[in-house]
Amino acid sequence: MKFSLFTVFDNYEEIIGRTVGQFYDEILEQTVVAENLGFEGTWWAEHHFNEYGVIPSPYILQGAAAKMTHKIRLGVSVAVLPLHNPVIVAENFATVDVLSKGRLNLGLGSGYLKHEFAGFQIPFEDKALRFNDAFEVFKKAWTGKPFSHDGPYYHIPELQINIRPPQQPMPEFWVAALRKESVPYVARLGHRIMGIAYVNSNSREEMASVIDTYKTEYRAAGFGDPDALDLPVAFHVHVADSREEAEAMAKESLNLYLRTRQYGKDIRYEDLYRREQAIFGSPDDVIRQIRAYEAVGVNHFIALMNFGGLDHQKVLRSMDLFSRHVMPAFR
Repeated sequence: MKFSLFTVFDNYEEIIGRTVGQFYDEILEQTVVAENLGFEGTWWAEHHFNEYGVIPSPYILQGAAAKMTHKIRLGVSVAVLPLHNPVIVAENFATVDVLSKGRLNLGLGSGYLKHEFAGFQIPFEDKALRFNDAFEVFKKAWTGKPFSHDGPYYHIPELQINIRPPQQPMPEFWVAALRKESVPYVARLGHRIMGIAYVNSNSREEMASVIDTYKTEYRAAGFGDPDALDLPVAFHVHVADSREEAEAMAKESLNLYLRTRQYGKDIRYEDLYRREQAIFGSPDDVIRQIRAYEAVGVNHFIALMNFGGLDHQKVLRSMDLFSRHVMPAFR
């Protein structure tokens, strides 16, 4: 079992008074601390035009984190390919891989928020086909060789980018699969999936079905043993001395996050806890719930600990308890 951190970068300046700059500083400090505590990696989301996510260009902050850390892997979850010129995306994340000496983890997705596509004047209904075309450009660019491309959306005369990622033939990447219906398609292409538990499913049993479907399709497509794949799944987590203390510290922050997210808003902490998708409690409580997900195929547990404007010191304490008491149980 691998353990990483994740944040959507939701920030509520008018509610909690924390500026975007202060939030960036807190996340960078948490990344340095996470490395010292032994976390595998940290993952950051790309979002635009809303307090739901205030890091439109994750690669910029990843560049800063690359020079402040030495071992922790730096992930984006996800880079929304249809919103950008794929050649520029390839250059930007190759730069992160260079600065971090090969520590980039790349999550890719087609996007899901209509207001972001509207802001960039890109048709939302084209996002899946545009993603496929952009991904082909992306892979060609990262070879470091001259290439051209003539697809349905991108027409590129011969060019060659002059920054190659140290991880060859390309950095590890995953494709976000937010709906069960998209999982077989991703598997048949031989790509690894990643997701967020409460988005991908409504229960642990449903999550098990998603993972089983993916593995069945991956194996049937002839790509080898899917049990050897790294399959990251994110959960909202807060660790304290007891469940009651964890809820007192972080429940209302999670409810703020759930009220203000930009999709599927009709849900509260109690719903996620009942579905065993809000992992709140003592270290023993958290270990028990992670073991249950390990049993259904989750082998990379991503703890979403920074959410809803939760106080920086509370996040750090939860991280510390998780690293000292939860992670050792899986070694």
